[in-house]
Amino acid sequence: MMTVESAAISKDIERLEGELADLRARVEEDNSSFSALEDQIAALKQRLTDTRDAVRTHEAQLTEKRAELSKAQHLERLDAFEGDLARFRDARARVGKAADAFLAALERYDGEAVKLRKLSGDMRDAFGDDERVAQVDAALKDEGDELSDSWKAVVGAAEWRIQEPAKPEEAAKEESDLVDDLKKRTEESRASRILEYFSKS
Repeated sequence: MMTVESAAISKDIERLEGELADLRARVEEDNSSFSALEDQIAALKQRLTDTRDAVRTHEAQLTEKRAELSKAQHLERLDAFEGDLARFRDARARVGKAADAFLAALERYDGEAVKLRKLSGDMRDAFGDDERVAQVDAALKDEGDELSDSWKAVVGAAEWRIQEPAKPEEAAKEESDLVDDLKKRTEESRASRILEYFSKS
């Protein structure tokens, strides 16, 4: 009876020792896996830190490069001033041509106005103050009403340029010469029309 119990106990002990050995092996294996996982976590943390540092470094470099690019583009734009000069001179030439065309049209208009005023006087001498003379006089009177806004626009466009303060000397001289030339040609044109009118009267 005692032999049977000891044999059974011995088997239990062997079984428990085997299970204990398995558990210890599993603990060792889990410890090894956990250590490896800790090493991986530490490596990932370091990698994350290094990556964040690299991101900050690259952001700083990118900001610096963008500033350098903006400065370089600004300097290149300033260095390309010849193009601005060419466009300015072209625009100035077109203004001069437009002014010549305007003065020519104005001279023709003044000529027609002088002729119409002389016609009005001749008609009044011949017909008196009848309806035909009134029509011519009305057309001459309408001149001020219809062209008033146009004259104001032309004068306003030239006036602020004449009165504009403190420009670079060369640009101011060129603009002043242009204005003086326009004024001179306008005065000469009107004077010639007036003289022509009185010479024919």
